[in-house]
Amino acid sequence: MTSTLTKWYEEHGRHEIFAGGKKVGMGDAQHTLLLNQEHVMASANDTLDKLGIAKNAREEKLKARDAKIKQDGENAKMARLYREHVLGEKPKEGFIPLDTLIAPAPKLVSQPAPAKSEEPVMGD
Repeated sequence: MTSTLTKWYEEHGRHEIFAGGKKVGMGDAQHTLLLNQEHVMASANDTLDKLGIAKNAREEKLKARDAKIKQDGENAKMARLYREHVLGEKPKEGFIPLDTLIAPAPKLVSQPAPAKSEEPVMGD
């Protein structure tokens, strides 16, 4: 079984640390950090969420994508209004069948084959 680094330190103590060829003292391992209990018990800071500000790159990309989709929709709406009011095109309402999107194939009318006339062949 391999021991963890923490367990190794408990059993054997920490090794010496050298920086620039000089011994660096470890000092006391106990910390003196004091926590403000009011801050510990306070709720999460959601100021950026309320203001609509992205907190990371992923949120920035999502906001940019959503803004682009919204702008594309607005551009399509304005283009439709331009075609309708300025160019005078009539809007097409409802279902559009596929037949109207593709030009119909020309109808083939059976006509009698032209009479073949024999051409004289000049011999060798």
